[in-house]
Amino acid sequence: MNDFAILLAFLGAYLFVILVILVICYVLTSLAHMKALKALGYDKAWMAWIPFAQQYALADVVAGNQDSVTLFGTFSVPVMLYKFWWGLLFICPFIPVVGTLASMALTIIFLGNCYVKIYARLDGTSEQEQQVIGYLSGFLVIIAVIKFLAGKYNAK
Repeated sequence: MNDFAILLAFLGAYLFVILVILVICYVLTSLAHMKALKALGYDKAWMAWIPFAQQYALADVVAGNQDSVTLFGTFSVPVMLYKFWWGLLFICPFIPVVGTLASMALTIIFLGNCYVKIYARLDGTSEQEQQVIGYLSGFLVIIAVIKFLAGKYNAK
């Protein structure tokens, strides 16, 4: 019985540490995205604190008042699909065999494209110069978090 109590204590401590790490990651991610949204002059930067609203806000700030948004410089996507791309992530798990790959591809394409356009605006460069880092950020969001937190961006 004593060994079981020790095991439960270690498990509880482990879960507490994991919870603390997750909360820190969530706060840093939200702060970084809020800073970038404010620097772009987005009036609803608080949306960075709500998980799927964060993706909507990123797409909304990129899309602006346009009718469509270009992906990879050639494909045109309607703004409503571009803003609500994350809704497709709820459908993908029901697709047999390729559902996981489809959701990963959607995330890299749409979120990465948002980052490409945001990096280009914040850094004052062309989108072609930001392609690699942008799409890589769609796969590893930690890149965007570090870039946004380390950047010297002024709120508009």
